[in-house]
Amino acid sequence: MKEFINKNCFITGAASGIGRSFALALANEGMKLFISDVNTEGLEQVKKEIEQKGIIVHSIKCDVSKLSDIENAAKAFYSKLGDVDLLINNAGIGRAVNLANMNLENWKKVVDVNLWSVIYSMKVFLPRMLERKSGHIVNVASGAGLFGSSEPPSYITTKFAVVGLSEALFSRLKPLGINVSVITPALIRTNVFHSGLKNMEYDPKMLKDIGKEKLDEIYGSAMTNLMNSAMSPDVAVRKYIRQIKKDQLYIFDSQQIKHIVALKGKNMKEYEEFLLNYQEMQANSMKEHFQQYGINIEDYW
Repeated sequence: MKEFINKNCFITGAASGIGRSFALALANEGMKLFISDVNTEGLEQVKKEIEQKGIIVHSIKCDVSKLSDIENAAKAFYSKLGDVDLLINNAGIGRAVNLANMNLENWKKVVDVNLWSVIYSMKVFLPRMLERKSGHIVNVASGAGLFGSSEPPSYITTKFAVVGLSEALFSRLKPLGINVSVITPALIRTNVFHSGLKNMEYDPKMLKDIGKEKLDEIYGSAMTNLMNSAMSPDVAVRKYIRQIKKDQLYIFDSQQIKHIVALKGKNMKEYEEFLLNYQEMQANSMKEHFQQYGINIEDYW
C-alpha cells in the first residue's frame, strides 16, 4: 500500500500504545479511520485528537475476543466508510504465567484476545477483500513471536501463532492482490504488561510470605523501569508505516530482533545457548530488583 490518502482503515486496540499511535499517524497521512477498543474513554480521546485534524473518524467499543463484537464493528465500518483498504489487528494483552500452578482461564483469555481476534477478523473482513482483490492486512505480533523470550509463555505462544498465520496468509493472498504484513515489535512503551499485573499468577509460597500488595508494587516498579528504556510507540509506528508502504511481510523496529532470527537460521546450537543466556540475564535482573526490597527471590525458584 503505497498511498494512504482517502483510503479506509480499521484498527483494533486503538485507545493506547501502538494502536493509538497508528491512528494518529495514519490520520496525518489522510486516511479515513474507524477505531475500536474496549477502553471507551481512551478511544474517545483518540477520536477527538483525530477530529481536530479534520479527518473522518468513527469509533466503536469492541471486545476482540468476541466474534459478535467484531461482526458488529465490521457492519458499522461498512455502513460508514465502505470497504476496508487497511486492516490493522493490533489489540493484545499479556498475563504472567506460573508454570507450576497454571491458571488456564488466564491462558484462555490471552489466546482469545491475541490469536482468536485475528482469526475472527479474517473471517469477518477477508471475504470482501477477496471480492475486490485488494487491501492490506497488518497483524501486530511481537519479537516474542520470533524467539522464546522472557515474556509469559502464553503471550509467546499466541505471538508465534500470529506470525505463522501471517506467513500463511501472505503466501495465499499476495497472488490475489491482498498484501499481508506482520509487525514484530521489540520493547515498546505500552501498557500491555502493566495491565496484566492485576491477573499476575504469583507463586503460592511467595504470595503467602510477601503478600499480593507488595508483590504488585515490586513487579509494577520493575515494569516501570523496563518501560523507561523502551521505544516510544510514536517512533515505532513511523518505522512501521514506512515498511507497510513497501508491502513488506516482516516489519521490524529493532536490528537486534533481526540478528536473533538470523542466528536461529544459521546455527541452532548457538541459538539454544542464546535462549538460555537470555533467560538467565532476565532472571538475574529480576533477582537484583527484588534484592532492593530485601527479598531473595531464589528462595522461591
